[in-house]
Amino acid sequence: MTTSFWSRDELSKQFSHCATVKEIITTLETDFESRGEVICEVRINGMILDDQDEMQFANNPIDGVNDLAVKSERPGDLIKGALASAAHLLPELEIASLSTADQLRGIDASKARDSFAQAIEGCQWLVGTLEHVRGAASGIGEPIESVERWLAAEKFIAQVVNEVSAAYGKGDSILVADLLEYELTAAITLWREVLEREIARRA
Repeated sequence: MTTSFWSRDELSKQFSHCATVKEIITTLETDFESRGEVICEVRINGMILDDQDEMQFANNPIDGVNDLAVKSERPGDLIKGALASAAHLLPELEIASLSTADQLRGIDASKARDSFAQAIEGCQWLVGTLEHVRGAASGIGEPIESVERWLAAEKFIAQVVNEVSAAYGKGDSILVADLLEYELTAAITLWREVLEREIARRA
């Protein structure tokens, strides 16, 4: 990831045609896109802007900006990073699933609830991230190689998460524990195979 920085004087010179924060960001997005990069982070006056901040400060005048820092990356490298992060999460998810299953079969219900919530959140993050990766890879002309197996893995883990959530909602802790121990770990194993192959292809 590359970081670019502008001081107040540099901003005044390079973005003299811009009157607002929104105009600066729009100009930067166009500039980085022409270089084959995307902006991952914008920091103004030392504060990282999220989407809501960008909307809030969009019409602020450029005079209020003392410094600007931007982190950018090539889309292909972002995809590699997302694949690596997902692969790194899988063993943690497997451990969390097995641990939660054991707790659900035990007597510590409150601990089991916390562990269950964390495991499901991890799965939801994984599903969302990998769906985004597939779309982004296709968008830059570097599609997933074994897309049929990838889609099967997406469908399998989403189905398991839905089944686990439904069983949990009904208070069927034994079924939840079984689904976590057998079905979810099977979905994780499938994802491990799919991701290892895709990561090796892009290395």
